[in-house]
Amino acid sequence: MTTTLNFGNLTWIHLPEPDKNEIKKLIKRYDFHELIEEDLFELSTQEKIDVYEKNIFIVVNFPKYDTDIKKYVLNEFSIVMGKNVIVTMTRFKTNHVERIINEYKKELRERDLDEDFKISPYYILYKIMDTMYDKTVGILNKSSKDVIAFEEELFQSKKLAKTLLENLMIKKRNIAFLKHIFLPHKEILDELQKIVPKFYKWDLDVYFEDLAYKLDKILNNIEISFENVDSLADTYNSLMNIKTNSVINILTIFTAITWVLTLISWIYGMNISLPGQTRWYFFLIIIGIMFVVSVCLIWIFKKQKWI
Repeated sequence: MTTTLNFGNLTWIHLPEPDKNEIKKLIKRYDFHELIEEDLFELSTQEKIDVYEKNIFIVVNFPKYDTDIKKYVLNEFSIVMGKNVIVTMTRFKTNHVERIINEYKKELRERDLDEDFKISPYYILYKIMDTMYDKTVGILNKSSKDVIAFEEELFQSKKLAKTLLENLMIKKRNIAFLKHIFLPHKEILDELQKIVPKFYKWDLDVYFEDLAYKLDKILNNIEISFENVDSLADTYNSLMNIKTNSVINILTIFTAITWVLTLISWIYGMNISLPGQTRWYFFLIIIGIMFVVSVCLIWIFKKQKWI
């Protein structure tokens, strides 16, 4: 559903999950450049910033969590800015943008005239990106808490559950995906700081510098989270190897002991005459020999610190 806001000479049009008819009407109304028209129809998910005579066109991606597949997907933001108009389109419905719209309405009613610079496409762009960056910081904070929980489960649990490894791999994949999303933002922010002054008289450098600072913080947190998850995954594999080696060690010792006992029983189980075969007490002697051999082997293994 299209949302249109008018603030004096400024118009903000927001289209979540736009269809082709909505895009066609918009292009016809504002006569956007034909290359912008192509990009709006394609929804290419490729980050970019293009400067035209009357407009700036930006494509940036932000994460959208899909609870069904437990992973993030790309939510493409296509933004067209003109002198008195800003058009924002999102591939998926985004509650954060809708909240910005509602907050913006309220703030503008209470705003002083000396803050007129905030009634501009470029400041709205800043608000959108700032809110999405704040959302991402929240995502990473939650991710850090999840990693701590995984670590506690890893070292406190008596059994290494398969679900723990699955959760670690899902978390690792999602963090890597976040890194893939936000790395191109740095170049776009650098370009915006150079371009905006050519289109707008007010100095907005401090706002875009704030975005650059938050982006650096996000990328650093992503790097730290990825290293932590990667380290936990390695620790899990190491513990599993230790557990597997312990099991194999016990089985090997058991096999070594039973092999000697099997050899003795195999020899006296043959269908030929053997010493002591006719004496009733010889069975007890064989059992005693087996017991002594077992005890001796266990003592040797312990002395060698194999068990």
